[in-house]
Amino acid sequence: METALNSEKTTESNPVRDAYRKALMQFHSLLKKPRSLKGDYPGLAFDKMPVAHQEPITQALVEWVDFFQMHSFGAEISEKQFLWRFLKRFRMKAHPDFFTSVDDHTCFEVVDTRGRQTFRSISLMDCCSYSLDELVSIPWFELFHRDQEITDRYLGFQKQLSEGTVEHTNLEGIIPEHEVSEIFGFEKFVITIKPLFLSPIYDMDDNVVGAIVAIKTINCRSRRTENLERLVPEIAAVK
Repeated sequence: METALNSEKTTESNPVRDAYRKALMQFHSLLKKPRSLKGDYPGLAFDKMPVAHQEPITQALVEWVDFFQMHSFGAEISEKQFLWRFLKRFRMKAHPDFFTSVDDHTCFEVVDTRGRQTFRSISLMDCCSYSLDELVSIPWFELFHRDQEITDRYLGFQKQLSEGTVEHTNLEGIIPEHEVSEIFGFEKFVITIKPLFLSPIYDMDDNVVGAIVAIKTINCRSRRTENLERLVPEIAAVK
């Protein structure tokens, strides 16, 4: 896969793109489970992003890889411990009640005040058939779909986050268990998730700089596999 990426090098020098490609390959090499680095599309999904977004994407990926290299080896740690180390590494802190509210089997996503994802539990990749390039580059809402009412509730929290007023919130009774579907992922995965908490992240001066969404994955199924299983008996019947 590294050879395939190198074969797509352009003659025009682009330091940001080069840094992105290097970090992407490093991230790929650090993952314990095999993962597609990029899909069977020309170039990179990164190239299709607005130029103004490419440098922030690259910077976030480089920082993530740097952190991941430091903490992905040695004794196995839980997603909860991994998140705690992530916050400490980047001089951030969670709400006092957050870590006592979740267990070691919780999954986490961290977003900044602009809504950009800066941390995702590695276990969430097991229910995803997008390439690393797509996951890193393309905004969440272009990759996944969920009921609009659920999305609107999350957007309400995003507004609070951008205003610095988001609070530690138990999502039970506010955002119900629901399905999140891949829009164009190869497997067309449908993930059933249970939202648990949304909680602010602070810098060392107690300013809100992001939020953590804590969830449990209840089920993950492939619509591609389901469609194939449905078609096999139909084809056999025709023969």
